[in-house]
Amino acid sequence: MITRDVRRQDFLLSARGVKGTSSAEDEVSIASIMAGHDSGTHHQFTGIAKYFNSYTITGRRNCVLATYAGIATLILFFKLKPKKKAVTAS
Repeated sequence: MITRDVRRQDFLLSARGVKGTSSAEDEVSIASIMAGHDSGTHHQFTGIAKYFNSYTITGRRNCVLATYAGIATLILFFKLKPKKKAVTAS
């Protein structure tokens, strides 16, 4: 019985034109396919792009953390905001 991972690996290898059994070199090529184009190996960022980018794992992580922090800030702001007192007509 062929497992799901083996079928996926065979599909990725056939997409790249690699035939036969997998080797360490094939696994590296599969990892580079799964990591995306270039995967941040030769980019030199400056300024804010050094910390927030979509090419490096650290840059992606920082974008996610900034998004989560912004959402948490909004939730806390509206949750802790003082309630308006109802004005009653007398």
